[in-house]
Amino acid sequence: MKIYKILGALALTLGLMTSCANHDLFADHMEIGQVLPTVDWEQNSTVVKAGAYATFKGKYYTSGENTIDRSEVWALVKRQQSAAATSKLTTALSYTKTVSVTDTVRSMQKMAEYKHSDAVWDGYEFVLTDSFATSRTLSPVIWVTPAEWDQEKFDSYYPSTFQEQFVSYLINALTKDSLYYNDLRNVYINYAFTEEQFQQMNAKHNVSFPTVTETADKSNAWFTTDEIDHYYYTTVSESGTAIYHEIATEADAPQGVNVYPVYGSSQWLFSRYSDDIGGRITTVRREYMPYWKDLISLIPFTSWIYDSANKNYAVSFSRTYFLRPEFRVYDSAGKMGVTTDNKEITLN
Repeated sequence: MKIYKILGALALTLGLMTSCANHDLFADHMEIGQVLPTVDWEQNSTVVKAGAYATFKGKYYTSGENTIDRSEVWALVKRQQSAAATSKLTTALSYTKTVSVTDTVRSMQKMAEYKHSDAVWDGYEFVLTDSFATSRTLSPVIWVTPAEWDQEKFDSYYPSTFQEQFVSYLINALTKDSLYYNDLRNVYINYAFTEEQFQQMNAKHNVSFPTVTETADKSNAWFTTDEIDHYYYTTVSESGTAIYHEIATEADAPQGVNVYPVYGSSQWLFSRYSDDIGGRITTVRREYMPYWKDLISLIPFTSWIYDSANKNYAVSFSRTYFLRPEFRVYDSAGKMGVTTDNKEITLN
């Protein structure tokens, strides 16, 4: 009984092997060792004027049984954009905001098709000397330091959040502390705030700061002197920060502390002798900084970037398009050979 089972198993195995020989599932669905056209090309230029023709020399042959049918040039379009703006109301705070983005605006698509009969056999391979057209709509765009402001262009070229982010950075940098004290003073003096704006800020913050609008008057309003007005001493808080205690006379200080002079100045200033620098230092008093933050927030974006010396706006924008082409050759069975050594073309 065991011998019959063994013989039956051998017969089944031989049957399966015979079946596989007559019906190969892999062979029915795959072409093993298919021959593709061999393709190469020479690009004559990597810089082409938008709307002009890019020339090339294509080279190809096939060792397969199929003949060459046609050749094509395909390309994707890449766009590179860069936008920047620079503050001209500040000096020590030298601020330029730049954004740059590179993206693909058109995926691979056919640019041109060529008949195989246009190629010439040179004894080794077929050679096609030809060209393909580029698009005029892909011309570069340049907008740099315009003398006249064009809001429509700015909105078209720059991200929608650029203006707000630019101004917010300047306002926060100038009013976070007194690191840019001189810049804040110069902005107050040189920008043409109106009397109504000063009155609006006074009412909002319940202060009586000057409402003068002339540059010289504003300069006089923001002042410091060498005369001692009163004194101060410092203690250290639990968090380690200095606390300033202002007193009328040196005698009002507790024993054992160092007492320093406070000099005469505008109401919103704290002008004092500092051991840290071995001389006088002037800062904007913290309680008045919200006033100055709200005041300079009234300055529009275009005024921050206006270059009064050169009478233009400190912005720059550029947009450039690039082609990434490839040369393809098809045989009569539809098999394709494609170039790999492709050079990017800049459209100018």
